[in-house]
Amino acid sequence: MKTRLLIVMLFGVLIGNAQTTHNLNWFAGIGSSVDLKIDVGDTVKWTWTDALPHTVTNDVGSTEVFNSGTQTGIGQTFSWTFTVQGANDYFCQIHGAANMSGTITVNPPLGIDDVLLKNFKMSPNPARSTLQLQIPEGLDNIKVRVYDILGKQVYTARISNVVIDSEINISKWNVGIYFVKVSSDHGTNTKRFIKQ
Repeated sequence: MKTRLLIVMLFGVLIGNAQTTHNLNWFAGIGSSVDLKIDVGDTVKWTWTDALPHTVTNDVGSTEVFNSGTQTGIGQTFSWTFTVQGANDYFCQIHGAANMSGTITVNPPLGIDDVLLKNFKMSPNPARSTLQLQIPEGLDNIKVRVYDILGKQVYTARISNVVIDSEINISKWNVGIYFVKVSSDHGTNTKRFIKQ
């Protein structure tokens, strides 16, 4: 059980570039600091954890307009997918901003470097002896790290932005699943490969 939980947690941390659902508990007395920083396209899901009626409502001046309507009961949920960069103050209309409120800050959309990072390629996959990385041109200060399924770093290298193709010798690595994390000064992207 602990091993499976570790793998799930690690997988979530390493692959964190995909659109994400952020879960928030929502209850009377939670306070005024239920804040999140998310990316454009991410979803926030509020879950009622008490039996009282609540709303999730944007405050005046928020970038996006959303309102759950009044819902009552443990386990009720409201989800919103944020599509616009900016700050979204929100609160419970029943219990007020002092008792139940926060801010969802939506980061700007991906920049050119982020898009380039998402386009790095590796082959073959699965691989036996070597793994070929193809890094798009135009990135600076590129670092490649490889982790095994348990999160242990097994490889690290810096790649010049002049070098577009890079080969990693994996012949002595154990058979299994690995994560290749490529980063530059402006972001990271992680992809999975299988060592046969």
